Amino acid sequence: MELSTNATYEAALKPHRSLMWRVLSTIWLLVGCGGLIAIAWAEPWSTRFADYLLSAGVPGGFVNFVLLPLVMFIRAVLLVESFGYVYHRFFQHVGWLTRRAQVIRRNQRFHWIHHMVIYPIGRFYKRTHEYISSEKGVGLSWVLPGLIVSAIFLVTHGLSFSTALFILGVGLYAKFVVDLTHSRFHEEKHPWISSEYFQWLEEIHLLHHWDQRYNFTIVHPAMDFLFGSYLSPSAHRNELKAALEDKEFSVSDVINWRYLLLEATPAERAVFVSTAERHARTRRKIAMLLEVLKGRLTAHPDDAEAKLLHDRALEVQRLCPARPVTP
Repeated sequence: MELSTNATYEAALKPHRSLMWRVLSTIWLLVGCGGLIAIAWAEPWSTRFADYLLSAGVPGGFVNFVLLPLVMFIRAVLLVESFGYVYHRFFQHVGWLTRRAQVIRRNQRFHWIHHMVIYPIGRFYKRTHEYISSEKGVGLSWVLPGLIVSAIFLVTHGLSFSTALFILGVGLYAKFVVDLTHSRFHEEKHPWISSEYFQWLEEIHLLHHWDQRYNFTIVHPAMDFLFGSYLSPSAHRNELKAALEDKEFSVSDVINWRYLLLEATPAERAVFVSTAERHARTRRKIAMLLEVLKGRLTAHPDDAEAKLLHDRALEVQRLCPARPVTP
């Protein structure tokens, strides 16, 4: 890849979409996600079906202690998947909401540290030790929303055997399926390493670190399929290979550095610089970024954003002087 050319920079730009496309996709996102969450929250069919089965002579024990618990667990899974997709996409990554509410921005910063500091794409994406959280303690950025949703569900539905099963299903699925799966994406050795399904999910998540605008789901990319945020690993094998080898400057680097230089708060940038100045890899990436930006400005000298990126990259380079480094 010629770093002095304009191709790398342009490949990282957000795809241009027509106004009609953006309006329709926003409507579909609101209606689709809202509908899935509403079904998980209060679907009416299982109760009617249970009444029908009871009237048809099906034993009450089977209906109340087998069928209904199964339905509540399925609803719990649907809520975690649909709500988790919305939360991850719009509350954990920079966007319209994070630019307007500081409490959301603070929550988003922890996820940014996960992507940019602890598990950046490259040879640090997977580690030999257990998963490292970007938050100390239980990680309230995910736990607190779950507790709030559970509390609202109990208030609106009342405490019963079914609602207790629903809350239990939400907690168990979120903790021991979604959270555990995500943790193992970043570990080199674990019991699932030989699973073909897990390897497929792992590549999907790797693409999320390669381009944070896509692949927000963890256990299955159904939500990404539905709402236009899916990137297929089979279509990006070469990019992933190059990004993991971490030898050349990739499109992913441009996307992530643009966030750091244009979107990150001073506190976020300080966290990154304090970590990055100890690593030769980061100084090398800054130099490569500057070459890409020089190529962009040569081709498009009036690009104000590229000029701003170039100036801020020079400032970060100044803040990361050569020191005893960690390879």
